[in-house]
Amino acid sequence: MLLSMSRKSVIFVDAGFLLATGGLRVTGNSLRSAFSVQYKSLVDGIQGFVSERDSRDLLRMYWYDAAKDGLFSDEHKRIGLLPGVKVRLGRMSYNGEQKGVDLKLGLDLVGVARNRSADVAYLLSGDDDLAEAVEAAQDLGMKVVLLGIENQGHRLGVTAVAEHLALQVDDIATLPQSLLDRCFAKSAPMTAWAIAEPSEATADAADRVGAVAAAAEVPAEADVAAYAAAPVAGSASVNGQRSVPGPRPVPRPGALPGTAGAGGGSGTSVAASGQASPGPAGPSGRPVPTPGPRRVLPDARPAPAAGAVRREPVYSTETGAPAAQSPWFDLVESAEAVAVSLADNWHGSVTQRELNELLAERPLLPPTIDRVLIKDCAAKIGEAKTDLQDIRKAIRAAFWRRLDELV
Repeated sequence: MLLSMSRKSVIFVDAGFLLATGGLRVTGNSLRSAFSVQYKSLVDGIQGFVSERDSRDLLRMYWYDAAKDGLFSDEHKRIGLLPGVKVRLGRMSYNGEQKGVDLKLGLDLVGVARNRSADVAYLLSGDDDLAEAVEAAQDLGMKVVLLGIENQGHRLGVTAVAEHLALQVDDIATLPQSLLDRCFAKSAPMTAWAIAEPSEATADAADRVGAVAAAAEVPAEADVAAYAAAPVAGSASVNGQRSVPGPRPVPRPGALPGTAGAGGGSGTSVAASGQASPGPAGPSGRPVPTPGPRRVLPDARPAPAAGAVRREPVYSTETGAPAAQSPWFDLVESAEAVAVSLADNWHGSVTQRELNELLAERPLLPPTIDRVLIKDCAAKIGEAKTDLQDIRKAIRAAFWRRLDELV
């Protein structure tokens, strides 16, 4: 006896696709540590969108993601406890690639159709590998609607969806970009989190710092800002040559400008000669850049960094005037912008130990970072262009140059 198809809807969410899309929108890259997500608002927004479009009862939402050894993280547990959500996990490989996620999603999609548990499936993904599973579910009588993120500038009207997948589904519904803007936010630097939410282990130390600061009459925030913006005394010249000071470090609690910090740690101090001594890592272990004066030699140009792309203008042989920039120049500029954004966000979310480990492996990039770099570059300029070796060399070199500026 053939069971009748239940008049219910079901939602399948490829979390890797969704989070990468949201991260690219708010930070410029898909590095997970670079952004935070309000998962309840995100899940409610997707379910609410489907409910407004479809009067059927919702069977459930399936949430597919990858984790180390396929084990639930605290984040996955919070998502799994949301009403109507079932989390399904694949594995994360050593280089950050998801394993088994698409297979689980495809099997569940066909399984729900075969069991006739729902007659309409809403699929939030852009992966071409799911096209065959969509066709199999359709052959079993299920209607499959693709949920995409609205993108008026794309010919399909959605962001980062494979054309083959878009051709196989029965319909395409677009989630508003305002949903991502509401649920995704750029992560605060680790130092800011450490100040806002000190751990119990550092509570006593923080109290001692506050006592020392009160006794030393540390200037108010407005005075600290004015002090940080003021020029460094004695930095007009270094050994008879002009020097340009870097930004003045803001004193930490318990430390007067130019003096050692509380608890025996020393901040960056600038002597009358303009020399700067680097300070240690911050209280949370974040790398603390400590720029000092830079020597600017007269009429001297810095040597180009290794792997840097030449930026000399091209001149016309007829008029002698600069010719229009070539498409290749614009392509490299766009690719390098991705690398700079990733370096900024990665540096703002790591500890001093992680930074040291990265620098020790130079010029090699860890597979996890290199994969995000190439994937985000492909999302901006296309996979075919990102596969060019000159482009890959350029974005890796740009990442290292930007990291050198930050540390």
